Amino acid sequence: MDIYRVGESRYLKISWEEVEELVENLAGNILSSYRFNLLVGVLRGGMIVAHLLSDILGIDEIYPVGCSSYTDIYKHSQVRIYHPLIIDNLEDKNVLVVDDVADSGDTLKAIVQKIIAPKHPREYRTATLHIKPWSTFKPDYYVEVVDAWIVYPWEKYEMIKLVGPKFIHSLGEEDGLNMLSELVGKNVSKIKRFLLTLSSSI
Repeated sequence: MDIYRVGESRYLKISWEEVEELVENLAGNILSSYRFNLLVGVLRGGMIVAHLLSDILGIDEIYPVGCSSYTDIYKHSQVRIYHPLIIDNLEDKNVLVVDDVADSGDTLKAIVQKIIAPKHPREYRTATLHIKPWSTFKPDYYVEVVDAWIVYPWEKYEMIKLVGPKFIHSLGEEDGLNMLSELVGKNVSKIKRFLLTLSSSI
């Protein structure tokens, strides 16, 4: 694991190759005990995982659900559903709800309780790549328990925006930008331009 430390915070870098391996392991775990015919991916990262799972498992029906619970990297807000499931009835469906990580557990819990269960599926289960030790919701399937902030390859610019100023403040500009560059796999000049664009738009 590529773990980066800044102050008391820890960050785990995940590559696309590692994502694919995690999804393959997740698919194997699911196949051992569950057959389903509909995938629900939690926007944004969970939809990517759901798409990769669909490719491995040959499931054609994938639907997005938009649900957010973060105000920033360290604080949670109440769960807000901004893209409901477009299917009205799930009575003849075995459903798998997929997200990338169960952090607080609030997002998956809200989706299951407020969106999936009321539509009366034949059965539903949940799956994530990762789960945090403090999550209040335990998915039926997951691959790894991780207590660091996970940097997935689909959220590099989000990470630059959220932790860039912290890295620079804690490590100084040069060291902070260099570590950030290693963490997200972007060169320093590109990161500086992005941060400059952000600061000028505020």
